[in-house]
Amino acid sequence: MSLTLTIEHLSKTYPNGVRALNDVSLEIPTGMFGLLGPNGAGKSTLMRTLATLQEPDSGSVMLGDLDVLRDKDRVRRLLGYLPQEFGVYPRLSAQAMLSHLAALKGIPPGELKETVEALLRQTNLWDDRKKRLDTFSGGMKQRFGIAQALLGDPKLIIVDEPTAGLDPTERLRFHNLLSQIGENIVVILSTHIVEDVSDLCSRMAIISKGEVLLTGDPAGAIEELEGRIWSRVVGREELAGYERDHHVISTRLSAGRTVIHVYADERPADGFERVRTELTDVYFSTLKRAAA
Repeated sequence: MSLTLTIEHLSKTYPNGVRALNDVSLEIPTGMFGLLGPNGAGKSTLMRTLATLQEPDSGSVMLGDLDVLRDKDRVRRLLGYLPQEFGVYPRLSAQAMLSHLAALKGIPPGELKETVEALLRQTNLWDDRKKRLDTFSGGMKQRFGIAQALLGDPKLIIVDEPTAGLDPTERLRFHNLLSQIGENIVVILSTHIVEDVSDLCSRMAIISKGEVLLTGDPAGAIEELEGRIWSRVVGREELAGYERDHHVISTRLSAGRTVIHVYADERPADGFERVRTELTDVYFSTLKRAAA
C-alpha cells in the first residue's frame, strides 16, 4: 500500500529564541525524498519531530490516516530512524547488538535469528557480524545504522546526514543500499550534500532558516535553470568585483583556480561560457535568492 507523509504548517521555536521551523508544509510520497539544506537550516529539528522525539509548537503531520503527533506509539512501530549520531554498545558484535535491538523492537523470538541474518546480509555486514562495533569504519557503522532502522518492516524511514564523513567508496556503497530500500516505502534523506539528493531522490525540498524555499523533482528544477548558468575562471583578486557586478551563485576551486558560476539570461561578459545546469546550481541559486 502506498503511503504519503503530509506535513502542514509545522513551526518550532526553541527557548533561546531560535526559530528552527517556520510554517513548514510538505507532501512526501512513497520513495526517496531529499531534504536539502545548509547546517542549521532546521533539517534535524524536522527529522526529530517526524521521529516523535520532540513536539512542534504548531502544525500537523499525517502518515496516511495516522496522526504522527498524537499516535506516537503506533508511529514508532512503523518507523525506522537513523539519526546523525546513534549510540551502540561498542564492545558488542554487530550480530549481538542487532539481536538485542530486534528484541526491543518486539520481533518474536522465533523470527529473530532469521530477521537479524537477513538484515546483516542486506547491508553487506554478514561477513563482519562477529566484529565489535567499535572496530567498524564510518561506512560500516552507517550500514549497521540502516540495518537497525529496517527492523520491524518500517513504512517510514528517516535518515539524517548519513554520508557526512564517508569516503567515496563507502558513500557509493551506502547510496546503493538506500536506493534498494527506497522503492516501496517513504524514505526521507536529510542532508547538506547535494550529490546525495541528485543521485538518489525523485522528489526533494530545499530548506533554509526553517523555511521551505523550493519543492519538486530534481530534474524539473534543473530544467528550469537550463541555459542560464555561466561559468568562468577568475583570479582570486578579481572575485570581489565579479560578485559586485554579477549574480554569482557559487565559487569553487578547480586545480587551484577559482571557478565562478553566474546566473544570467544572457552571457554576463566576455570570457563566460554557458554550462550544463546541475542540482548544485539549483541549490545555490535558491539560497542566494532567499538571502537577497
